[in-house]
Amino acid sequence: MKKWQKRPLKHMREDSIENNTHLPLLQFATSKVIAASEIYIPEGKIFKKIFYIKKGLLRIFFVTESGEEKTFFFRWEGQIAAIPECIFDNQPTRQTWQALEDCELMEIDFDIVEKLSENNISLIKIRLGFAEKMFLEALKRVESFVLDKPEERYQKLIIKNPEIIKRVADKHIASFIGVTPVSLSRIRKRLASQKK
Repeated sequence: MKKWQKRPLKHMREDSIENNTHLPLLQFATSKVIAASEIYIPEGKIFKKIFYIKKGLLRIFFVTESGEEKTFFFRWEGQIAAIPECIFDNQPTRQTWQALEDCELMEIDFDIVEKLSENNISLIKIRLGFAEKMFLEALKRVESFVLDKPEERYQKLIIKNPEIIKRVADKHIASFIGVTPVSLSRIRKRLASQKK
């Protein structure tokens, strides 16, 4: 436990696990391999784990009553993720998590993190930082749909991860920014013309 206190996970920042692989917490983590197109977390499951993406790309989406898939987030290598309603409220998720590429993950049960946090100030800070990050990401996503134009949402996505457009099908990117694939094509042409 003393070693853990010396080298905290820096509030769950991207790449933090890879930079601190010696941490005792990792002895409780298990590896998970998911094939491209495979469903990792289905809608309706209470998924009480935190996981780190060592390799690959995941899509998070909702399914409407009409059966349409609405892409909410993408998650890629170097990121840590969890489902707030599952780990904090013990509620089944309405999200579906699907691998868009072959993925390698490291998972740890949230109950273990809670237990280890009971007498560890560093871990308590990490938990709070992680919860804060998830809240802010969700808030920014909602604000973007209220305040930003689809073109702005597209630009923010490619600024955050320029390679994403090469790794994700146009239909998923279009869904993420709230337009049709045809409208996405128009946005790209318009942005390309502005660079000339």
